[in-house]
Amino acid sequence: MDLIDLIPNLDEVATAEKVKKFFDKDLERLLRLADEQRSFFRSVNMDGMPKAPSSGNGQENMVVKYVSSESAKAKSILEDVSVALNHCSNTYQLILYYRYIKGLADWQVAQKVQYSNTRYHQLKIAACIEFAERLHVQSNQLDLRVVKNCNDYE
Repeated sequence: MDLIDLIPNLDEVATAEKVKKFFDKDLERLLRLADEQRSFFRSVNMDGMPKAPSSGNGQENMVVKYVSSESAKAKSILEDVSVALNHCSNTYQLILYYRYIKGLADWQVAQKVQYSNTRYHQLKIAACIEFAERLHVQSNQLDLRVVKNCNDYE
């Protein structure tokens, strides 16, 4: 197996747009279906230090994943989103959290992360790419990536 088979060639702009659409439209619906609020997502780790994993009931979590109700499925996807967000690199976590979870405007997030507008928008695209890749490997395998056709040129 070649590395190229493992890592698809992503259309970065289209993937970032799909992630933005997910956060702007789909996330709200998932929150409603799961009867949750945006506070479901804990604040990002600001100090850069790793945190111990939660010590939830593993059996209970497994049962929830097999329940077929819309609410349980939505909650499971939200848990995947939370894990994917928290596994992103620190700067990307901050960008995604402040922009899409807290709902700050782009200029406000750029100020918070202390980057110029141009650099912030580059980082936001990269953050969306990392989030999409991390979300895809979670239990629900939600795929927000847009893969380039082999005929596409860079």
